Amino acid sequence: MSAFALRKKLLAQQSQVVPPSIEQQNAVGTDVSTDTDKVVTSPRKRIRKTKTTRHTSVKNEEILGQSSDLPLDRSQSLVELPASYASPVDQVHRSLSPFSLDETEDEYHANGPTQPINLSSFRPSKDNPRKRNNGLTQLKLKEGERLVILGSYGFRVESGEATIYGATLKESQSVSWVHAPQSHALPVIRCTSDASLELHRHPCAQELKDLGFLSPLFRKVWWENPSSASQDKGAGSGDTFRILYTSEDGPKKAILQDLKSPPEWNRATATLVASKDSTPPSIMITGPKSSGKSTFGKILTNRFLTDTNANIKRLSGGGVVVLDLDPGQPEYCGPGQIALVLVTKPVISPSFCRPLDTPGIRTIRSHALASLSPASDPELYIDMALDLITHYRNALRSYPLVVNTPGWIQGTGLDLLVSLIIELRPSEVLYMSQTGPAEAVEALEGACNTACFSTLPSQPSQNNLRSAANLRSMHTMAYFHAQPVTPHNNGDHIRWFRAPLTALTPWQVRFRGTSCAIFGVLCYDFQTQPDLVADAINGAVLAAVEVENPKAFRGMENHQIPTNNLDGDVNPGSPMDLDTSEPKQPKPLPLSLVKQRITTLTAEGIPFIDTTHGLTLDPRYSRSLGLVLIRGIDVKNGDLHVLSPITTSQVEDVTARGGQVVLVSGKFDPPSWAYTEDLYLQSKGEGNDGNEGIDPDSQTEGTDNAEEDRGDNAVTSYSSAGSVPWIEVLTRNQKRGAGSKVWRVRRDLGRAGNPMG
Repeated sequence: MSAFALRKKLLAQQSQVVPPSIEQQNAVGTDVSTDTDKVVTSPRKRIRKTKTTRHTSVKNEEILGQSSDLPLDRSQSLVELPASYASPVDQVHRSLSPFSLDETEDEYHANGPTQPINLSSFRPSKDNPRKRNNGLTQLKLKEGERLVILGSYGFRVESGEATIYGATLKESQSVSWVHAPQSHALPVIRCTSDASLELHRHPCAQELKDLGFLSPLFRKVWWENPSSASQDKGAGSGDTFRILYTSEDGPKKAILQDLKSPPEWNRATATLVASKDSTPPSIMITGPKSSGKSTFGKILTNRFLTDTNANIKRLSGGGVVVLDLDPGQPEYCGPGQIALVLVTKPVISPSFCRPLDTPGIRTIRSHALASLSPASDPELYIDMALDLITHYRNALRSYPLVVNTPGWIQGTGLDLLVSLIIELRPSEVLYMSQTGPAEAVEALEGACNTACFSTLPSQPSQNNLRSAANLRSMHTMAYFHAQPVTPHNNGDHIRWFRAPLTALTPWQVRFRGTSCAIFGVLCYDFQTQPDLVADAINGAVLAAVEVENPKAFRGMENHQIPTNNLDGDVNPGSPMDLDTSEPKQPKPLPLSLVKQRITTLTAEGIPFIDTTHGLTLDPRYSRSLGLVLIRGIDVKNGDLHVLSPITTSQVEDVTARGGQVVLVSGKFDPPSWAYTEDLYLQSKGEGNDGNEGIDPDSQTEGTDNAEEDRGDNAVTSYSSAGSVPWIEVLTRNQKRGAGSKVWRVRRDLGRAGNPMG
């Protein structure tokens, strides 16, 4: 039945319809609504809505026809028909379709006033909170009250008890430091009993905020403290935070959301922490992307750290081991790496606010996959994970273990998760979704021979201001601008270098001659031609990997053996080689001789490790030191100019142990943020306040190069961009040509549902 015939049939069924009153008829042609609770809509917009409501499902129309005698409710509206039906009797009430209802709501939020959302149940009074001259804020909360704060701050419990991000904090002299940007759900301070709190200004908040002058990624995520707001509730001059009583207390047009933990999460964490087993629990958290694995893992970790259960504390000694196996969105190491970390203090800040080790977070061992997904080399990924598991069992098995896994749960990714469950043998496996897919749930549950398998609901949807690629760029940028924690800066806070990286004095790493400081350059996932190595690594992010033993270079049998004998014996193939005695195990070669065997020199003199036969470093004899950024190559002097927060003591320790450093290149995100720092800083000097930020509406979630597109568009007004390398200036409405974006090769074509051919 056509829409014309269907509408005519419906109109014929409306025999009991009363003609609208004069006021209602006039309301159709004016901006005044007869229902005071309805949104005022102009006639032009009503006509546009009429066009969308024509495409109503048949089911809705049938229901409407059966209930024509029902009274009109607030969800109903007048519908204007075409001119051929324009008569008082033909104007009927009917419910909007789901499509038109969504559009009406969008129009309401875009054009009409919205009701403020209550974020904090605590309400201020004359003497509560109290502001001290030194910037200290004291406030008292009653049992059950909650407090949401935007910005960077420290808080101390003077009396009573409070919880934040799963951590239960009691009366103490220590201050817990928090970074709460808009890019993430804001942690909620809850009081389980009457409590007195102190709020402190964060000493490093301004340094971290000033990174917004170098990149729009760091803009519009913190509390902006205008001078006019110093007299407002919860704010003061020099404050690094603001108490949010409602959504109106935050910045204008800000998308604010408090951290929500579903009841099922709370019950699961309470059950896991209250376990009376004689051995510490090991919990593996699995699930699809954006399901809340990292959030639940931090809540569970904080719950373990601050729980009063004497059995857990006796077994763990007050710490929790986290095995971070997600190279795409890691919580405790840089992108493209996996790590084994010992956590001794609650984690209450996003990963980009703590890119380096602190007194409460210490990296035990890490490996560089040099890729954002295990798909680049699944076998190497499993080897790295098994090595970290072995280190946990050998030295840290008295601590509870929390394992965070990637969100790749189909095809090869599902096989990797099953292999990890079989090798790790955790006591609990949690799947952070109750909507499947069924094949993933069945496979994971089938692998849990000794583990308890359960599902939890995904994290409530969040209005993310930054995509996954944006957050990785923020993490990497914060990593290279961070200064390692030392006793000179009070020990607890990471300091931030607020100038562009071009203002930093780089390391001069010699790659040529007898005093060569690196073993060589190794490429994962692809084989670069030797004459292109210098161009491939210049301006790129690489991983610095320590080779602890020559055995790290597995697969050396595929390399050509030089004609001269490396061990001082006769050459292979000589008659004197024949021996009826038992074969001897090959003697490990010194690293100096291994280097001669497996490296070749490029035209610039850079030692390049041949990976034609898929050579990768054995994780059992190597470990990651961190990330480095190749700022430039001095071919004349044979130096690499390297930027990295790796300390001098770390390099000296490698030399003292007899190890060597290999620079590993792979599929890291290109550091486009580093190329434009000077331009954004220049825009500040040209009168820009540096707070234009990124338009949240223009973001494309899940697009890896979305931030690159916005970054290039953001520098179109800078006339001096032509002198900056690797920067393309787009003028006015100019766009890139077709095929200019990165071509991504699809992998895992052999999984179910994908035809082979």
